[in-house]
This record gives sequence, structure tokens and C-alpha cells, in this order.
Amino acid sequence: MTEVSAKICHNVILLAAGKGSRMGDMTLGKTKAMLECGGKAVIDWMLQAILTRNDGEVVVVTGYCAEFLEQHLQRKYGSRIKVARNDRYEDDVNILSVETGVAALSNPEQGYLIIETDLLLNDAAWDKIFAAPLFSTSHWVCKGHYHKELTGGIVSADKTGLITAIDYQPAYDSKFDGWNKMIGMLAVGPDEVQNDRAIRQRSIADTTKQYYLTPWSRELSSLPCRVLELTDEFASSFNTAEQFSKISQAFLLTNSA
Repeated sequence: MTEVSAKICHNVILLAAGKGSRMGDMTLGKTKAMLECGGKAVIDWMLQAILTRNDGEVVVVTGYCAEFLEQHLQRKYGSRIKVARNDRYEDDVNILSVETGVAALSNPEQGYLIIETDLLLNDAAWDKIFAAPLFSTSHWVCKGHYHKELTGGIVSADKTGLITAIDYQPAYDSKFDGWNKMIGMLAVGPDEVQNDRAIRQRSIADTTKQYYLTPWSRELSSLPCRVLELTDEFASSFNTAEQFSKISQAFLLTNSA
């Protein structure tokens, strides 16, 4: 683990409510966050990296198999981690989980870092994320660029890193080639908190069957944000058993290097 001389104090929300149905039998009775990688749960890799670098409030949003995850968190972290349960996780993609996590923060007006828990990042990636000016403005954390084998949430940015468009493209479309690929992290700065929450709450009133990036893509003019690009650092998400096997092996090799 990287030695950190001085911790910062940021609000962090981890989204761990989803069922992860694309993982097949691997997530029967547990969430993707509780899958083991190198003898340690994915969420423990994440929390240990976060708590080493951050003294701020940390909220984990639970839903599917909530009791199992909550007991694990209580046993390992006690009161250091706050839990917020999304009882409507089956009707939600992840937008309601985000609002559940934000509502659980003591001081959401200070800004917050939203993190999906189907991710593996090495120490260098966490160092870069927590060294960045996350709360001077809002940032979408990205790694790599959209192409045939790397689809999903994407952003387009100008030469200064200011994001000019946000989209979700799960099926390959060549016109989006070269857009920055999101990895499932959004830092919302204090200046954007009010608009972020108001826009998300209006969107939830319409439907919870949407990603939390959707309101940002529609109302980007009210939510200025920048790209935080991970380049040489290891950072990858997984949605299937095959992806998890491949990514976890690569992560362990990279993180031990």
C-alpha cells in the first residue's frame, strides 16, 4: 500500500446495491463487491485504498444481499463506514442508489466522490484520483478510449479537458471512436451539488431505470465538469465472470509490481 503523508477529507459514496446478474452464478448470495480477488473482497481492496488516503465520510449503498455485505462491513470497519440501504434496488439501475448515498452524507454540500464497486484499481490510480483537485470542480474519471471492445459510458472533451458531451453507448458505433471511456467514478464539486441533486431528483421522479450519468448528459450546461484521465495506471471494470477472471489476474500482477 502506498504511504500517504497527509490524508485529505472528502465525502465518498460506494455503490454496491446491484444484483450483478450478468455475473451468473458468481453473484448468487452476494454482490459483485464481495467477489474475491487474491483472497480479498473487491470492496475491501477499494475501502482500504480509500481509507489510507481519505479521512472523510464514507457511505456504502447496499441493496441485493444487503445483510451479508452490511455484516461484513460492520465486522471489518465498524463505525468508520456508514451504510445506506436502497430497498428499491431491483427497480433501479443506479440513479436511486446515488441519491440514497448522497442523502446519507452529513454534509453533501461539500461535494462527493461517487464510486461503482465493480472496479479494480492499483495504488497508482488511487494516488492520482485523491491527488487531483476533485472538489474544485466536478470530474468524470476516465481510462482509455471508446472502441469496439470498450463501450458504455463515454465523454467528449475539448483540449483543456472540459467535457462537452456525455453519452452511453453499449453497442459499438464508430462515430464515438476516440471519446474518453468512463470507469464508474464521478466527483461532484461543491458548486455543482445543488444542480446535481435537483436534476437527479427530477429524473428519479420520471424513472429509476436509468444510469446516474443520464441527467448529466441531458443537462450538461448546468453541470460543468472535466476529465480526470488515468493513463499508465491500472483501472478496469467488470460485468461478466469472464471479465472478472481476466481483470482480477491483471490487477494482482500490476498491484504487486
